[in-house]
Amino acid sequence: MAAEVNGSSGLLKEEEEPMDVTATHSENYQTLLDAGLPQKVAESLDNIFQTGETDRLVAYVDLDERALDALREFNEEGAMSVLQQFKESDLSHVQNKSAFLCGVMKTYRQREKQGNKVQESTKGPDEAKIKDLLERTGYTLDVTTGQRKYGGPPPEEVFSGPQPGIGTEVFVGKIPRDLYEDELVPLFEKAGSIWDLRLMMDPLTGQNRGYAFITFCSKEAAQEAVKLVRVVLIHNR
Repeated sequence: MAAEVNGSSGLLKEEEEPMDVTATHSENYQTLLDAGLPQKVAESLDNIFQTGETDRLVAYVDLDERALDALREFNEEGAMSVLQQFKESDLSHVQNKSAFLCGVMKTYRQREKQGNKVQESTKGPDEAKIKDLLERTGYTLDVTTGQRKYGGPPPEEVFSGPQPGIGTEVFVGKIPRDLYEDELVPLFEKAGSIWDLRLMMDPLTGQNRGYAFITFCSKEAAQEAVKLVRVVLIHNR
């Protein structure tokens, strides 16, 4: 191995300055080993916890026994791939981290059966725009591997009554696969107050499935939304 320092090159001898490979483990590391996870997998998950606790996104207490049991069933290569995808996922709006990890594992199994272990990079939501939307509206966003749920219920200042009943839900199809709440909500809130918007997601591609369900706070708003959809479809033809 050759290294260059200040423009001059020379050979480095391993015995002169050995690399420090000591890993820093948290108090949960031994628990993960005791749960039957391979050392490399336990170290990776422990590292995710340490980073996640700093970012306040994921911690050891967020994963239940079911998720750890499912992870233990993977071989080392599969488990490391699953954890890498979990680590790279945006967990900001994921309420149930354990269920989300189980969803990642299920998706990995499905891809494996199809002979496609590696997920192609796809255009996901613009997190800055999503954050701006949530700050403006005061709504919540709950993300799972199968859907993105905006609202349900909405903030009290928007609607404080009981959950809307029959005649308030609208099905929206033919949605571009790379369209998310930051563009859908501004369009449909023109019809009236939104109770919730559920955008169905395809975990195999990471994009939406092309359809969503929107529940409005009144039947009048739902009827207005149907008119909006027709106008948009005609405009885009």
